[in-house]
Amino acid sequence: MNALTVVRSRKDIPNSLACLPDCRAVLCLLAMPLFAQAWQTTTPPVAACQAAGQVAGWDILEHTLSLKSDSGDYSDFRYDDSTTFTSAGATFRPDETGILEALNIDDRLCVEAFRADSNETADRVRVTLRGDIDARDRRELIRWQSEELFGAVKALDQANHRITVHVSASSDVSVDAAGSVTFWILPTAADDPADTVRGGWDSLAPGDAIYVRGEPVTGMPTMRARLIVSGGFRSFVGSVESMEPLTSVLQLRDFRSGRTRPVRFNFVSIYVVGKNTVPGARDRRLYPATVGDMQEGDSVLLLGRENDQAGGIDAFLLITGFSPGGVLQPGPGQSADWIFQAIGFGGSRP
Repeated sequence: MNALTVVRSRKDIPNSLACLPDCRAVLCLLAMPLFAQAWQTTTPPVAACQAAGQVAGWDILEHTLSLKSDSGDYSDFRYDDSTTFTSAGATFRPDETGILEALNIDDRLCVEAFRADSNETADRVRVTLRGDIDARDRRELIRWQSEELFGAVKALDQANHRITVHVSASSDVSVDAAGSVTFWILPTAADDPADTVRGGWDSLAPGDAIYVRGEPVTGMPTMRARLIVSGGFRSFVGSVESMEPLTSVLQLRDFRSGRTRPVRFNFVSIYVVGKNTVPGARDRRLYPATVGDMQEGDSVLLLGRENDQAGGIDAFLLITGFSPGGVLQPGPGQSADWIFQAIGFGGSRP
């Protein structure tokens, strides 16, 4: 039985988007958790992959599997009866179980080792189902939401580095901005993260809408800020209920409220997080994707503004991921908020 393989190549995104001060980027996703493990705040240690990607096709008669990497490159590898496949912590050989018949297009494979006598035949392969990857993404995105707030400035105390923020349907939150905090402003007419400019205390005023990322203080209505963006910019996380590219509308089921909201989106600015393969570069970067790479039910992060007049959300970018590394988990040496550098805040360059 042969599976259809659709070949599509992706190019690196424009230099106007950068994943770090010293690394190119635009949307991506990668790393590898084990099948049925509970959520961890750090990626669990696993063997390095000699080849990795989503299943793009296979040929049972020829004993070959095709992979599509995060950067959109395609490759094939062979397997035989001695190849071991690991799934959900259990190890199988192709002749012992129907593991290959259970594979689906877009499931994730990691070739941990090739045979010593053949650099084309896999010795060990780790399998992660796309459904398990998405479950992990959902948990990570819900955690991401717990480390942010969006509301209107109620009071400013510059002397003590405090901002009182009124959050809709909630009590006021005190933002501690005494540490190392980065301030940005997204101009009113801007619809691109690259249009953000540096801000500061002098650029804030009561009534301003601000987005804050940081660490909530347990048991207190307080957050220690790392990043503050004024101008209406904010993030939304949820699952895709439907996609309508012809009308530029995506229906998003919001994880926080549980309700479905319409998102106006051009379906061009879609990115997935993946591993940076450039020698010496930091671990995580963004790669461009297409609407054809997505499925209904995928967990996604949207960056944009709430449209109070028209209702719904005006989105600039959509970020998702198809690998066990998570959508937003930083790589070694990357900042916790690396994604804002990756999307080109302030027009940053590689």
